[in-house]
Amino acid sequence: HEMKDIEGGEDTANQDSSTEDSKVGKEKKEKPPLATIGEVFSFAPTRRTRVCIGLGLASSIVTGSVFPAMAFFFSKVFEELSAPASMDTFLDNITELAFTFMILGAIAFTFMTAQAALLESAADEMAYSLKTKWFNALLRQDLAYYDIKDVSGNATIISANASKYRKGVGRKLGEGVQFLITCIGGFGFAFYSSWQNSLLILALLPVLAGSTLFVVKATANQTSNATKNYAEAGAVAYSTVSSIRTVLSLNAGETMLNKFRHATEKAYRQTSNGLFFVGFGNGLMMASFLLTHVVLTLFGAYLLYRQVGEDGCDPSGTIEGNDACRPSARDVFGSLMGVMFASAGMPQISVAIEGITNARAACHPAVVVMNRCKTDSDDNSNENADSFADEYLGNGKNEKPTRRSSMTLPKYTIDSSSQDGLKPSSTEGKIEFCNVKFSYPTRSETVI
Repeated sequence: HEMKDIEGGEDTANQDSSTEDSKVGKEKKEKPPLATIGEVFSFAPTRRTRVCIGLGLASSIVTGSVFPAMAFFFSKVFEELSAPASMDTFLDNITELAFTFMILGAIAFTFMTAQAALLESAADEMAYSLKTKWFNALLRQDLAYYDIKDVSGNATIISANASKYRKGVGRKLGEGVQFLITCIGGFGFAFYSSWQNSLLILALLPVLAGSTLFVVKATANQTSNATKNYAEAGAVAYSTVSSIRTVLSLNAGETMLNKFRHATEKAYRQTSNGLFFVGFGNGLMMASFLLTHVVLTLFGAYLLYRQVGEDGCDPSGTIEGNDACRPSARDVFGSLMGVMFASAGMPQISVAIEGITNARAACHPAVVVMNRCKTDSDDNSNENADSFADEYLGNGKNEKPTRRSSMTLPKYTIDSSSQDGLKPSSTEGKIEFCNVKFSYPTRSETVI
């Protein structure tokens, strides 16, 4: 009987997978369900965890502010190095800038260390809280949940999703905030230094944004496909190991191995096919950044060349008695440095967005299970069961039933962990069940 369940379940899985393969175009259009930002951070178990998250994000803001400050002082270095070496203050100015960069480096090192330590500590605690709460919610579910959902893949999904959740709310979250501040500060300083160059940057932003969006979508699709397909392989492995005595007694080891090999090969093919688009997107993104730097350098040089030819101004701004160009060489160099720091942070922002999106997708199944609980409005259980049968099972009208994994769960009516209800102080005699019958949600026509 167990072997029949195994093979029947796997045949159903194979039929489902073939059906999914025939509807690849339709599935790609469907967006995976995501948890809200509040639900993502609801797994912070203690006040200490929330304090660590707050301090870690504050450290990220400080760290992100260091790089626009470096762009300002880099442009100042350009001006100081352009000054005549015979000036009395030349060496003093260079020494002052050197100490300034040392201080900025110390600030960046201190706050980056605090950022990583605090957020990684909080991510560990939140991932542990996610796994324990998810497992506790699974233990209190009724038979309707286990009849509809593929329970055999839960062990694989919990571990894999907890790992993705931890990555999304840990160091990557801090880096996202850090580089967002760097991007805003870098572009702000670029506009302050030379608005002409900055307007040119805005004209090139669609190219930068398009390449970044392409990378995010390609990576997200690859991750989603890998999770879904490897969960199917995990379900095959779980079904085999849990009934290993039946498998060995029927000499079905080779059959189960072939089914596991088919599932893993399918996961490998779909995952490897997406690597080309991920690599192409990364190359396109880097090419767009290099294009921005080339265009800015050429346009800034053109502005200086035109001003020197028309007004005879000093592009360095260090020669006494000669008016400095506006924008000067320092301004052009400053706008270039601001754009370089900002554009270097944009890919990291996309990585952080991808990480928090994966975390939202990873914890969504846990949130669904945890939110499925008995409420005061669940008294009409019979009506709910009838509506469930009408919608998904056809209710005996020769309608094709909906596939189990896509069914919506009926109302939650039995909570095995609840402390409510009648509690007799003592019992004597025997307990007999007479004229008791029930049916599973997906097999309402079969009375047990």
